[in-house]
Amino acid sequence: MNRWDEFYIADTRILSAPPTQLSLRAARVFSEGGNHRILDLGCGAGRDLDPLQEAGLDVVGLDAAAAGLALARSHGWEGKAPDLVRGDARQLPFADSSFDGVYSFGLLHEFTEDAGAQDIERCMAEIRRVLRNSGCLVLAVLAGNPREGLPHVRLFSEEMLASATRGLFRVSLDLYSDIGCTGSHNYRIWAGIYRKGQ
Repeated sequence: MNRWDEFYIADTRILSAPPTQLSLRAARVFSEGGNHRILDLGCGAGRDLDPLQEAGLDVVGLDAAAAGLALARSHGWEGKAPDLVRGDARQLPFADSSFDGVYSFGLLHEFTEDAGAQDIERCMAEIRRVLRNSGCLVLAVLAGNPREGLPHVRLFSEEMLASATRGLFRVSLDLYSDIGCTGSHNYRIWAGIYRKGQ
């Protein structure tokens, strides 16, 4: 059991946290860009799956925390439920070019161990691998001074995010407050939209 399994079991605020603003934007970006098959990477309890599903997208959610996926499965989906997969973002169980789009809110800043920088590189390499050419990545990480977040989270400077997303074409990058997994509205994030192969 990882710390997120413990969180999903112990903290009931996750059950009432609304979808992020970024997930609503991502649903529009994917739909308008013709990106139909989407991976929600680090989907947790599934709070951002709703806007993606409601946009008519074919969504697969992946997370390492079994407790989060159990909550997502018990959601009571209208229409087709998303496919939910337990797995490691650093070694995705999907073939190359499997997805038109990847959505990830708050995964990369969880890599806080000594090998965190290498874990971020591995995760990003996997995103590039499973994303088809001209596919779209919508990515959010916690923003701030990198020296201040550890050991709990890895805060990202703009330069760190640029390094993590090298090899992808940046369409846009915004810094704003969004909704955290506990419902907090002061979650300061970098939110980027990227394309592969442009």
